[in-house]
Amino acid sequence: MRRVHMKFGKKVWLILLGVAVVATGLALGITLNSRRSSPASSLGATYTVARGDVVRTIVAYGTVVPKQEYTFTFSGAKLQELLVSVGDRVTKGQVLVRLDSTQEELALLQAERALAEARAQGAPALIRERELSYNLAKANLENTTLRAPFSGVVTEIRQPTAATENWSLSLIDTSELFVEVNVDQLDVPSLKVGQRGTAVIEALPDKTFPVEVVKIGGRAVTRGTSTVVPVTAKLLSTDPAVLVGYTARVEITVASAQNVLRVPVSALVRAGRGWAVMKVTGDRAVSQAVTLGVISELWAEIKSGLQEGDVILLNPSRPASTPTPQSSLPTPPAGMPGFAPPSGP
Repeated sequence: MRRVHMKFGKKVWLILLGVAVVATGLALGITLNSRRSSPASSLGATYTVARGDVVRTIVAYGTVVPKQEYTFTFSGAKLQELLVSVGDRVTKGQVLVRLDSTQEELALLQAERALAEARAQGAPALIRERELSYNLAKANLENTTLRAPFSGVVTEIRQPTAATENWSLSLIDTSELFVEVNVDQLDVPSLKVGQRGTAVIEALPDKTFPVEVVKIGGRAVTRGTSTVVPVTAKLLSTDPAVLVGYTARVEITVASAQNVLRVPVSALVRAGRGWAVMKVTGDRAVSQAVTLGVISELWAEIKSGLQEGDVILLNPSRPASTPTPQSSLPTPPAGMPGFAPPSGP
């Protein structure tokens, strides 16, 4: 009985040993398989190169302005009749103000009589002189009736003050509206007349208005600590709720690429005078030079160096396998003024 017991004990020990070996082998296999299926797990977050759109925009802030504006100034002593009020919509040629015209009517009658006498005398030089006087007197009389030079809105009527005895009446043309913004000098080279974008009016935040660049200023000016250039964008569609003077945010598209290979900007690193990414190969990340196209704040177009499906490090540092020092974030590439890549997580 004792020998049988010893035999049984040895068999159990061998079985347990075999189970332990098998378990160890399975565990090792699982570990190796896990490494094989996710080689970059110890290298950090990764990104699989795919296609998408890259759109680079310039954002600037400004105010809504009218197509044109005009201000009449006239003497309060001559005011005879004021026919409009602030907020009135007027049409081109509509009478706004009538001034006393007594002196102008008298001057016109005198000029008319003098011209008739000159024509009777038949002296060409005298006739020309009197014609000029007559035309001037006629224009002065016409100017006592102030008419709207264009259709628009009366925005302001100012009465005489202690500083001045003159009245003023301001009129704006709202048939077309524009947004005047100040663009940083580094972004101006990317702007061109005709580029499209969008505007958001601060008072109407739920609406977006299409805009088009129609004018780029010819001179830079200093605003605070920045050097900027005035740029005018036309609102291609408007709303009666948009008022002149409202503040607006304008975003202009200056470059775009559709359905291209792209990578997050945070994946780019400097490599000498060019750019690179850290491409995952097996269980290592190696430097891969790339050629960039359009760059936005979030994405960079890849012209060459990668293929769709390649895996790269999303936020590369300086792994031991990297032979040359590389920065973790790019500085503005040549030809991309104002490019400011976002910080990685």
